[in-house]
Amino acid sequence: MREFEGKVAVVTGGASGLGRAFAERFAREDMKVVLGDVEEDALETTVLELRQQERDVTGVLCDVSIPESVEELARKALDAYGKVHILFNNAGVGGGGEGGRVWEHSLEDWQWTFGVNWWGVVHGIRTFLPIMLEQDEEAHVVNTASIAGLVGGSGLDIYGATKHAVVRVSEALHFQLAELDSKVKSSVLCPGFVSTNIRTSWRNRPDELWAEGVRPSAEELERRWAAREAAQAERTNVIEPDNVAQQVFEAVRDEQFYIITHDHFDDGIRMRMENILQRRNPALPPLT
Repeated sequence: MREFEGKVAVVTGGASGLGRAFAERFAREDMKVVLGDVEEDALETTVLELRQQERDVTGVLCDVSIPESVEELARKALDAYGKVHILFNNAGVGGGGEGGRVWEHSLEDWQWTFGVNWWGVVHGIRTFLPIMLEQDEEAHVVNTASIAGLVGGSGLDIYGATKHAVVRVSEALHFQLAELDSKVKSSVLCPGFVSTNIRTSWRNRPDELWAEGVRPSAEELERRWAAREAAQAERTNVIEPDNVAQQVFEAVRDEQFYIITHDHFDDGIRMRMENILQRRNPALPPLT
């Protein structure tokens, strides 16, 4: 995709983190931007700040785990601007069940994480792809997965499962669009450690999707936040969302499918692939 001026981008999870960075970067190309987010206050703040920068932006309250909410996002995007040229299926959560094992996580942990990370992408594809194909114009879909969707390990089991699924469906989408010789292209984004607030994504977790409907106390949630902040502070390979947004812009421009933000994960990816090809048992990858 080479022409951006006057085109329309839709970003889910657009009020903060990577979503906001995508909005700001593509708005600098004079694109019109529609931001969908479940966090109303953050959405209003982001829309206001972008408009103060004289960007053409529209905010839509959207829960990507609900198909009707994504359909409403599409309707409002079309009402505002008439077309959609770039779709960022970006909304995501860190996942529940911290410290537990696969068989110990609550059903609610699985439902919440898959509802946003997996079904959000599915709803975005099912809703927007028919619109973008019918336009018969250059367009692009970017699905946000994770480096956790390319490597294995004992941690991040629910989260990683959702991201492996996003990578696989993104690959299928790539091939299917190519079979149609479509003007719509696609990418899958697999970021490593990025300075965002996904570590506190439980702030938007519905009460009914906590185990037995019991939300942890504010003190417990604060403890989890502090622990994750401390772990993040110890990492030396954390990059800023703006850095990722620039990589994504270049990938959309150059029709690059795999967007991997950190090359130091290459050994872990290679290890997993070689273990599969050699029929070896899995080995823990170097993740830091």
